Amino acid sequence: MTRLRTLLNLGRDGHLKPSAIPECLPFSIDPPGAKEAFLLLHGFTGNPAEMLTLGKALADAGYAVHAPRYPGHGTNRKDFYASGAADWLRRAYDARLELGARYETVHVAGHSMGGVIASAVASSFKTPRLVLLAPAFRLTIPGAWITPWVAPFRGSRKIDRSPSAENSHDPVRRLLHEEYWKDDLIRPTAELVRIAHRVRGNLRRVEAKTLALFGTQDPTVPLSTGELLRKSLTRAESLELAHLEGAGHLFPFDDRSGETAEAILRWLRGE
Repeated sequence: MTRLRTLLNLGRDGHLKPSAIPECLPFSIDPPGAKEAFLLLHGFTGNPAEMLTLGKALADAGYAVHAPRYPGHGTNRKDFYASGAADWLRRAYDARLELGARYETVHVAGHSMGGVIASAVASSFKTPRLVLLAPAFRLTIPGAWITPWVAPFRGSRKIDRSPSAENSHDPVRRLLHEEYWKDDLIRPTAELVRIAHRVRGNLRRVEAKTLALFGTQDPTVPLSTGELLRKSLTRAESLELAHLEGAGHLFPFDDRSGETAEAILRWLRGE
C-alpha cells in the first residue's frame, strides 16, 4: 500500500485516536529579548515532553526553544506505522526553517534518534552549536541492524513487555507503553536504522561546535559511538565527548535530567 493510501485509510476502522496525546504536543518557549534559538529533537517513539527539562533550562539562560513532534509519535501504533524516516526528518527540517525565519542564530540538540536527525539538520543548515545526547548511530539492541531485511516480511513481534516501575505510575507513560514499547516494532526500527546509516555519511559536512554526551550504563547506544563521531566529524569546529557516570539511555528526562541540562549549559558558557 502506498504511503498516500495508508494515510487516507487511517481511522477507517475506527481505531485511530482523533488527536495527539495532549502531554506529547510540541512546545515553544520564547524568553523576552532572545536573539538565539535551540531546536530540540526527541527520540524514536518519544515525544517533545522528553526535552522539556532541557528546554526550560535553555530558556532560563536566554535562548528561545522549540521542540516539534514527529509524525506518528505521541499518538498510537497505527499512526506510527503510517510514518517513516523521511517524515521524521522532514518535520525537523520544517521546524528548523520556521525557527530560522524568526532567529538569525539557531542551534540544535537531539536525543537518541533525535541526535541523528540533529546531525542531519546541522549538515544542511548553518548550525553554530550542536548537542548530541546518546545519538543512535550505533545500537546494542539485539537484532536492530537486521530489521531493514526483516521488515518487508514481518512488521512487528509481540512481546507484551510489562511497563517499567516509572511508566507504571505515570498514566501518560503507561499509555505510551501500550502503543509503542511493549512489543518489538520491527518496521519502524528498520526506519531508524536506515536514517542512522544515511546520516552517518553526512557527518563530514557538519561544521558546528559539537558536544556529545553519553551515559556509561546506556543499554541502547554504546560508548563506542563517540569514537565514530571523532572519526566522522572531520570538519566540526570542535568535538567534546562527555560521559554521565552511571546514567542509562533516558538521561535527558529521567532523574539525571537536571544534571544533563547543567552539563550542556556549562559547555555553552565555555566552562
